[in-house]
Amino acid sequence: MTNRDNLNAKVRAILEKANHPNTPQAEAETALALAFRLMQKYDIDESSVSKRSFDNETIVTKTFVITGPYRVRRGTLLWNIAQAVSCHSYRDMMEPNPTQVVMVAFGTESDLFSLEALYTAADLLAVRTIPSGDRRFKTSWWRGYCEAIGAKLAKEHQSIVKESPGVGLVLVEKSERARKHMVQNTPHLHSSTSNYRSDRDAFGAGHRAGQQFSGGRNSVGFGGYQLGAGNRA
Repeated sequence: MTNRDNLNAKVRAILEKANHPNTPQAEAETALALAFRLMQKYDIDESSVSKRSFDNETIVTKTFVITGPYRVRRGTLLWNIAQAVSCHSYRDMMEPNPTQVVMVAFGTESDLFSLEALYTAADLLAVRTIPSGDRRFKTSWWRGYCEAIGAKLAKEHQSIVKESPGVGLVLVEKSERARKHMVQNTPHLHSSTSNYRSDRDAFGAGHRAGQQFSGGRNSVGFGGYQLGAGNRA
């Protein structure tokens, strides 16, 4: 077995542990953090882990359909995580169904796999930790949570770059290719911000909860890009 095969097997075992229903939340988060570092540093994707073959250099797209409460804030969470894994994304504002938020992400197979794995873990952590409160409180909590997750993943990214400077250049190049592909394929994108005023206590509680996520934009508004106009949730 080659070193690459050994590495793929190691990541596969880590992800199996993280996704096992009997794994405690803290251990699952730590496992996902380690998997994130390995996938980013060695450009490992889902195909490698499952022993299938894909082109890891081609920029592809993946659509995430988010339903349920606080779907706009959860879209922000996905956007923040995307930045940390060399992906780019936008919210499709032309989506006619008001009960769902559609996020379109661009990146390599490996980076989109990292995005989905980390987003799923962070979304589940939020469900387990969000306190009771009215809608304004919970919306502010989500804002703090999203900001903390983004900051922690960005710090983790910087750590990878420091450990392997050459890897950092590759990650920057992949991120730029993903951004260009997104812009070229969606020419009517425009950025947006929100004037929503957060509840300071709720924002702080959400920020502290996000700091518990073991993965690592300052995004008080929605952040990122939108296609179309008008929030529906």
